Amino acid sequence: SSASGVQADKTCLEAFQSLKLGKKFKYIIYKLSDDQKNIVVEKQAERGTYDEFLSHLPETECRWAVYDFDYSTPEGERNKIVFYT
Repeated sequence: SSASGVQADKTCLEAFQSLKLGKKFKYIIYKLSDDQKNIVVEKQAERGTYDEFLSHLPETECRWAVYDFDYSTPEGERNKIVFYT
């Protein structure tokens, strides 16, 4: 539990592990639950472009998100998991 009393729902970690270890998701978007007591998964996508991901982030509301970003370097293809607040 954090100092604010807000806790991450267990599905948040499960979804993140599926993205990180299982490569099951391209991105996950988290939000504060309606009762403002938990952080919950709002959306998970198995595939999608970066622009599609951005289109699911509201402009005037708080969200947290994780995106599995693919990119190229002279040494080859790479990817990084990026956390957004």
